[in-house]
Amino acid sequence: MSRLLVLGCVLVGCASGPGALPAYFGGVGGSAEHPKYPHARFITGVGVSSAGADDADVRAKENVALQISTRLESETSSFQQYTTSSGTTETVTSRVSVRSSFERADLIRVVDRARQGGVFYAFAALDRAAADRELAAAMNADLVSFRAAAGSAQAARAEQNTGAFLAAASEAVRLRPRLDSALIVRRAVAGHPAGEEADYVVLRNQLLALVEEARAHRVVGVVLKNPGGGQLGDFTVNALKRIGVRPDAAACAARDKKDLPDAMQLEVTPEERCMEGSLGERCEVVVRMTALACAGGAAGAGTVAVVRGVHPSDREKARRSAWDKVTAQAVEAAVRDALKGTILAGE
Repeated sequence: MSRLLVLGCVLVGCASGPGALPAYFGGVGGSAEHPKYPHARFITGVGVSSAGADDADVRAKENVALQISTRLESETSSFQQYTTSSGTTETVTSRVSVRSSFERADLIRVVDRARQGGVFYAFAALDRAAADRELAAAMNADLVSFRAAAGSAQAARAEQNTGAFLAAASEAVRLRPRLDSALIVRRAVAGHPAGEEADYVVLRNQLLALVEEARAHRVVGVVLKNPGGGQLGDFTVNALKRIGVRPDAAACAARDKKDLPDAMQLEVTPEERCMEGSLGERCEVVVRMTALACAGGAAGAGTVAVVRGVHPSDREKARRSAWDKVTAQAVEAAVRDALKGTILAGE
């Protein structure tokens, strides 16, 4: 009889015998569920180490975090497809980027451990619902601020209050990447979109459409205080085109009153200083830019940092050498700085 029992144990494996390792220690989020931590409610991971229990704990938590990071890639794509399918134009969506990462490793707990010989096992779990509540609370202040700013931007745009629109829209645009990222992380953790996501996306896309409309109607008059040298005027105009606004040469004072809400003035003031130095003739050039909304309420400034040119004997050649160092890239950076908060050039 005992021989038959031994044979039966060989055939079925006797997994419940002393020292047997539970099946759920067999892998990262594998098919074998922990009876207390089902996959529908928890993201789980296993850590295995011969170095000790603490090392196994660390590996288990890392495996849970790795699963979330992997899910973020697909959820980012899914979120982008969802958020760009409700009426926004290709131009609007091409300006929007999202970067997400899971930074709440403190929500992952080691809930079970085992040891088999000299090998240590740890089982870690993240409670989807509890983690989502934590993540929702963390983003709530930004969401409340975004709703208020986006609503103010909509009202200001309807009233053609350019200054108020730019201020409110700039604040909402600043918050948008953080909220997009937070909602993507919540998708990856909870396994489904957050309850706030649908309403947020509608308001977000309305805001982006308003920003695009404002940018499309925006005209910037380039007022060159003096021609300076090099290609300063061309560099400035081309920078505005790359940003996505229409440049012309009209100052605010020369525009019709009806055109003021969508118009700006960009004053470009080059400054030169030449002198005789120890190495010969030396010239310094700096370019200052000031942006003003023609309807008032918004302003900004940018600078092309000081550049220098030197020549042993010819001051004009030293001057040209300095101007040659005023590059298109430097001018565009200064233009963008001047327009920050005035036409949402950073969005």
